[in-house]
Amino acid sequence: MVRRVLVSAFVAVVVGSSLFATADPAAAMPISLTVPQGAAFAVLGHSCGGIQEKSYATGFAPVTGWPVGDVYLSTRCGGSGRGGGYHTTTYSAWVGATWDFTGALVSDSQLGAVPLVDPTLVAFDAHGNEVFNQSNSAFLVLGAGFVAPARVAGVSPAAAPGKTAVTITGTGFTGTTSVWFGPTPTHFTVLSDSTMLATAPATGTGTVNVRVVNGGGVSPKVQADQFTFTLAPNVTGLSPNEGTADGGTSVTITGLNLANATSVQFGGLSATITSDGPTTVTVASPAGPDSGVVVDVTVTTPLGTSALRPSDRYTYT
Repeated sequence: MVRRVLVSAFVAVVVGSSLFATADPAAAMPISLTVPQGAAFAVLGHSCGGIQEKSYATGFAPVTGWPVGDVYLSTRCGGSGRGGGYHTTTYSAWVGATWDFTGALVSDSQLGAVPLVDPTLVAFDAHGNEVFNQSNSAFLVLGAGFVAPARVAGVSPAAAPGKTAVTITGTGFTGTTSVWFGPTPTHFTVLSDSTMLATAPATGTGTVNVRVVNGGGVSPKVQADQFTFTLAPNVTGLSPNEGTADGGTSVTITGLNLANATSVQFGGLSATITSDGPTTVTVASPAGPDSGVVVDVTVTTPLGTSALRPSDRYTYT
């Protein structure tokens, strides 16, 4: 196949049941598919003389559509031998790799055997995207007009109650039209092509996939996009629900998910926790601002802080 220097000069055209290659005057510049030095070092466990690699694309992943391939990694470490001699040790490994449509490494795993590779492979997907090998290097060329779906590489925190602000990292966030936590859309703010903020829906339950929608479609489901809704504490009652403004009243707070309470606040004033459990927390009320003042009592645990509601109101007398 004839090529411009490291530039694909052809696109796939299907006529009937045959696949032809035709010149593409607007062919995009190729994207190099490599394993970054940090990931390579983690596989080899050594990086004495730098990492050398040979990359070979093998096609496109059947589920996500991302380019995949096999990469040979090696590094040479030198040292002194007996009698002052010098010797080197080469550490090497083959890894199977997946990249997204920006060329960012999605995953890599060490292979147990040397794979069969085609150093001259050229392959297309249904969108006209191309992967090809040249000079022991792998490249991706995006098809004309192709818009890549976003990729979610991580969510932080990965577990929290609803209404929590969540940072989403990945690629392709420019042009995002919606963000979904499972079946529920939510508010979001795009900070860059690789970072956005979103609010976990208040009504979510269980573990869901966080999906980002842009002009290229919906981000593929991956383990890294999973978010688990935890149960925030919920105050359902106070006994008694009033006490002296001098403080020191023993108050039993009832509710749900109250275990491991780290803080109890009476209108922003900290109470002394004397005992806690899944459904009850006992505290000594703090001194209040004045008699007749009504405040909300909130409970904070590692899973969050209880929402304000009429059942948590306490009156200073």
